[in-house]
Amino acid sequence: MRRLLPLTAVLLLALPAAGASADGRLESMFQDDPRILAADTEVRDRTLDEAKALGARRIRVTAFWNRFAPDAGGDARPAGFDPTDPAAYPAESWRTLDGVIAAIRQRGMTVGLNPTAPGPKWAGSGFFEDRLNSVTNPAPEEFAGFVTALGKRYSGSYVPAGATAPLPRIDHWSIWNEPNQGAWLAPQWRGVGKDAVPASPQQYRALVGAAWTALAATGHAPATDTILVGETAPKGAAKVTATSNAMAPMVFTRRLYCLGDDLQLLTGEQATAVGCPATPDPAAFVAQNPALFSLTGWAHHPYELTASPTTVPDRPKDYVTAANLPLLTDQLDRIMARYGVERSRLPLYLTQFGYQTDPPDSFGVSPAKQAEYLNEVERIAWRNPRVRALSQFLLYDDAPIRGATKSGRWASSFQTGLRFGPGSGREGQAKPALDAYRVALFVPDRTVSRQRRMPLWARVRPGTGKRQVELQIRAAKGGYRKRRTLRTTSHGFLSTTVTVRTGDRGVRLASVDGGKRRYSRAVSFRVATR
Repeated sequence: MRRLLPLTAVLLLALPAAGASADGRLESMFQDDPRILAADTEVRDRTLDEAKALGARRIRVTAFWNRFAPDAGGDARPAGFDPTDPAAYPAESWRTLDGVIAAIRQRGMTVGLNPTAPGPKWAGSGFFEDRLNSVTNPAPEEFAGFVTALGKRYSGSYVPAGATAPLPRIDHWSIWNEPNQGAWLAPQWRGVGKDAVPASPQQYRALVGAAWTALAATGHAPATDTILVGETAPKGAAKVTATSNAMAPMVFTRRLYCLGDDLQLLTGEQATAVGCPATPDPAAFVAQNPALFSLTGWAHHPYELTASPTTVPDRPKDYVTAANLPLLTDQLDRIMARYGVERSRLPLYLTQFGYQTDPPDSFGVSPAKQAEYLNEVERIAWRNPRVRALSQFLLYDDAPIRGATKSGRWASSFQTGLRFGPGSGREGQAKPALDAYRVALFVPDRTVSRQRRMPLWARVRPGTGKRQVELQIRAAKGGYRKRRTLRTTSHGFLSTTVTVRTGDRGVRLASVDGGKRRYSRAVSFRVATR
């Protein structure tokens, strides 16, 4: 996701439905491409070391197509270049990715690889704005060539020239990043206003189909690999133009599956306008689009950069944030049912998420709020039995944009890190969210009933197996003191109800990690007297 327009929302409360939770399913993912991909190996290794120490199990790594393709800024594919052959790419173009994958695996973590735009100019067409040339109308067959090269290289049997052992196998893939976002795939629309026709769903349908075929041909299929589709951004632009920030994710998804907003099959000119058959044949569409129906799961980025996790977005039938994730699963279930496909509980992978902070960006929440909101969103994800993974984006804030005015120098970059980044005057300094990520704590109700029973939820990282944590309580006078010992599940989760006293005013948890005591954020509360 890239911040191009402010995100607005109305203040409506929507509590996620509770569900039976398999504690092992909420995988901790992490992403910080600027430090892991674009930095030197020392910075990369420090970042990966800290991600592992924080409990990350998988690192999401972006394979930017134009960083590998030769003559990416040229108008024509280089003569004789075979995009399906890993050896045909410049050797140095693989060096960074090979090193990142090896470094991740050496630390006992796994890789989620995301081949995506920007691509080489020679793979696109119909250019209408120079800054979008690398994402405009990418040819599916050219993208298939790139994904084929990735699939071969990371098949587990590929030995590069000069090497004596094969490169590791990658078995976790997600196809394209935010295809409903104009900065990643253009045009989003053809035409403007009420006459505009969605363009990006048709493009993505072809791209994801081409990538799916390429992965299958190189030994990567749902039987052995995780293959995710979607990677959708949470909202859309208010004004419809070809260069719109984003198309609302549910509008995008419905058109991707050749459905109208009423989830009925599109027919006639409405269908052909978005690349769908004028006379629909559900069985034929399923057969022609295996990626859309045999996918492992749907990937989504449920950002709400400044509003609370329970603030329903202002287009609650089209936008999807952490507050209304059930909308996405409900729509996917109904889409599968419309085509007679028995995929009624398609998993969700929340592969990118974070909260923007002020400072350093005036468009953000306070660092303390960031910590609170991240804990709350993790509890929302844990309570939703469809969610398989939640990713933190980033570890360090992005740097400000060079040359921009003071008021806009943070625009289009992310300050969602657990540490402050370059240009902030606090580079490397931990935000409260760093400790809150290690030991997450959320108290659903800050007013405890007269019965003095207080529900709380927590997740303790890193490590495996059941862990003991201290429940520490602050009375009206004095500091925090141990009240009792609690035990997590084998995956570090804790969901319980504790008894407090009338004069108690705050709660926190303490965990011992490597001999060092780690604390959750402190949460204030009061006990009702009547």
